Amino acid sequence: MSHRLGIILTLFFIACSNSQEHDVESTTLATVGNVKINTERLQRAFHALYTNPSERTSINERKSLDRLIDIEVLLLEARKRNLHNDIRVKNKVLETEQELLLEELFKRGVVSGNENVTTEEAREYFDRYHIKEERRVSRILIASPTGIDRVFQRTHAGEDFAAIAIDLSEDGETAMQGGDIGWMSRLSFKSHILRRQVFNTPVGELLGPIQEPDGYSVMKIVDTRNVSFESAVASVKEVMVKQKQALATFEFLENLADRVQIREHAEGIQLLLTRLSQAGKDTPEFKRGELQQPLFTVEGAKWTLEHFMNAMHSERDQAEIRTVDDLRSYAKRLYAFKVQLPKYGREQGMLEIDTIADALRRVEREELLGRLRDQEVIEQIDFDESDEREYFRKNKDRYTRPERTSILELLVDDRDQALKLRTQIEKGGDFDELARRYSKRSTRIRRAGGRIQLLNPDKYGKLGWEAKDAKVGEIVGPIKTNNGYSIFKVLKKIPEQEVEFEQAVGRVRAHLRQDLSEDYFVEFVSELRRQYKDQIVIYEKNLKAHQM
Repeated sequence: MSHRLGIILTLFFIACSNSQEHDVESTTLATVGNVKINTERLQRAFHALYTNPSERTSINERKSLDRLIDIEVLLLEARKRNLHNDIRVKNKVLETEQELLLEELFKRGVVSGNENVTTEEAREYFDRYHIKEERRVSRILIASPTGIDRVFQRTHAGEDFAAIAIDLSEDGETAMQGGDIGWMSRLSFKSHILRRQVFNTPVGELLGPIQEPDGYSVMKIVDTRNVSFESAVASVKEVMVKQKQALATFEFLENLADRVQIREHAEGIQLLLTRLSQAGKDTPEFKRGELQQPLFTVEGAKWTLEHFMNAMHSERDQAEIRTVDDLRSYAKRLYAFKVQLPKYGREQGMLEIDTIADALRRVEREELLGRLRDQEVIEQIDFDESDEREYFRKNKDRYTRPERTSILELLVDDRDQALKLRTQIEKGGDFDELARRYSKRSTRIRRAGGRIQLLNPDKYGKLGWEAKDAKVGEIVGPIKTNNGYSIFKVLKKIPEQEVEFEQAVGRVRAHLRQDLSEDYFVEFVSELRRQYKDQIVIYEKNLKAHQM
């Protein structure tokens, strides 16, 4: 469950005791402070929460209204705490503003990138940047750096990486797959540092720990292979279009920077280059006072090393910096993006465009809710090993490893196509490659070459039961499923197993943290509902007239 979605879905359903009737529009169902909740907003929330028609009852409609009230109460508290000026909230809103402004500039043609990429250009790119080489990667994600030690203790003891991932990884999507994140090419990476590390690490060796947004990971390079240009041409063209757009964006930002008088500070630029070079793939370390040294002075205002580092860390695709000229160009673009672009957008009236204004309001609300939850819940959660062991004891069945069937699967719409693909496989065709090219499954499964762990046959319908009965190595299908026609090959079957606490500690910690956060948040929302009861009004007459 995503952080933002969890904020809404864990809201506590309680009815408001302060119901007053006033002369209001018939479409107004409740007010929280100065905010009105009308029938249109309730219907959007109701249909988003209850997709099954059988769930669309008046009781659940009232629950939907309570959720909307809870959200507005949380926003009242967030603003009372001045969280709209919190640096994390402001930065996220500013980042979104910058992205929306660039999108609008592309729409207007002010920034224009050539989106036409020929097959010849794509082939040249494919060869020049070695896109044919792919690496199969597995990873173990741990929330805190202290847990990484346990990973290395077990890998150094010779334990299987996949088994450790199943036991310890806190990545819900890949843990039960033994950490497998599938085949990756150089196109798969935003970070040039991580891309270089993955493709320079020999097969079978470990990489990490690597700091990621959701924790720390250890990766293993499992295998390597070469793919054909034909299988990669669509991805290559997509990346090349984005790069052309990026170059057009760079040119626009450089022109913005040239419109103002930027005075460079050579000492600050050289110091920053030195610290970046010393750090390599790690975060640079600065001595006291160094971050306050200026890189530029613009109209009397200084743009410091600290401004640069904050701007660089907020970028998803950081530039590779090797020379002073690289740094100078990148720093100017960052300055123009972070400082000049918002000014330009305001001058052109772009922030008054309804779609942009609405998107920024939505982002700010989401960030306020998230920051408040962090303060009141996430940062307050505290438990130790004894709590983890007690949670494991009470929920031991949850950590029994179910019988697992690992398969390679290829899903297509048409039975004739499925038969042709099975024939190719039986003649020695690469199942992985065919699954990547033709399967309808999700991007993650296709990228993993069609690998799926079937933990519960019922979940997969006929596919699950057929796989349960099939023998290891057997190719089965095509079989008709709810989603199309499936061909699969059984790779491995693992019987149900009980596990010890030490084997499940990563999942225990993640589950305990999630359960505690939900409990704390329920209590917090309940308290806020009591605290703000005088600002909550539900118009029962309007609600009754509106209800199903």
